[in-house]
Amino acid sequence: MLRRTNGYALQRRARSTRFLPMVVAWQIVLVIVALLVVQRSAWALATAGAVLLVAILMSLPVNGRSIPATLKLRSAFRQRARRWVEHPEHASGLVPLAQWLPGLELTQIKDAHDGDIGVTADGGSWSGILEVTADHTLFTDRGAELDLDALGALTRQDDVAFAGVQVVTLTVPAPSGAMLPAGSPALEAYREIIPGTPPPALRRTWVALRLDPRLCLEAVGRRGDGQTGVFATLRFGLHRAQALLKRQGMLTAPLDPHGISDVLTLTSGASPAPAEPRSREEWSAWFGDGLVHETRALGGFGASPSAAYQRVLDVVAKAPAMMAVTSFTVSPGRPPEGAVRLVTASLEQAIAADDFMVSKLDGVVKLAPLGGVQVPGLLATVPLGRRIDE
Repeated sequence: MLRRTNGYALQRRARSTRFLPMVVAWQIVLVIVALLVVQRSAWALATAGAVLLVAILMSLPVNGRSIPATLKLRSAFRQRARRWVEHPEHASGLVPLAQWLPGLELTQIKDAHDGDIGVTADGGSWSGILEVTADHTLFTDRGAELDLDALGALTRQDDVAFAGVQVVTLTVPAPSGAMLPAGSPALEAYREIIPGTPPPALRRTWVALRLDPRLCLEAVGRRGDGQTGVFATLRFGLHRAQALLKRQGMLTAPLDPHGISDVLTLTSGASPAPAEPRSREEWSAWFGDGLVHETRALGGFGASPSAAYQRVLDVVAKAPAMMAVTSFTVSPGRPPEGAVRLVTASLEQAIAADDFMVSKLDGVVKLAPLGGVQVPGLLATVPLGRRIDE
């Protein structure tokens, strides 16, 4: 089992720089106001009041975000639309994802036994994926919770630093009105066989490790030049991570390129019978192959992130959605961040599923607003080791 690792706890204990720009801005505002006030003239006092009023208005959250944060998201939203690629050169199942990640590439490296290990690239970093092979609602066969605190130890292994270590969980809830109409014989039969609260119909978990060579240039250089060094470093880190997880009771297997392709197709919700356009982003939803995806960032996991994440899984397993993809990502020097993406067949079902989740997770974790982060949310809920705020 994954025991709590006191020597390398999660980065929630690190000081966050999230509010540093706001603090600096307010310091500047207060200096300006003070300089105006000491002049004691009518125009100076009026200007000081106006500056203070504007600063307060700019700092107040609107729909969960400050005005500068919303403007920044609006700008990023427009830029993504311009970078969208209509026909990326990828297999059909990867097209919806590759349309928003033009640098996506799949390749392979060899392990110590000449087996294939799949590698994904996004234009600036490389990722490997380990699939949890003994996974029952995030419990190992020994019946112990997956300790997310232990992920902090995986961000640095000897001289290798990973940009992100991520747990991604796919949950397909038990049959519900989101998949079967009310009064369906199949739905009633399922409820008769499994009374009470039914377990999810499917749950799979992966651990993704993302390597950004800029974080460990010396480690990469010692293992080879260029891409050779990157691949050797990633292979070393994956083997060390797999060994550490195994010692702590978690059995995993590295995915080959075909396995990675299948997982990315599955978690992105790509359809075997696609229709044009394959995907599009709106302010509060992402649409892929006829399905509606809504993603929210998660924070505030508290002193027990494992328990909070398990609670999220319990809630999405009961949500009226076709499937849910959740993630929990640890990065060096930054607080852990999560995300949850609910997939439904219509906007009406999406609203119902989101309302259900928000009501059930109130006080458990902090849920960010939907608007402006749907493509980043998609990329943060497929096993690439990414965060929404990247």
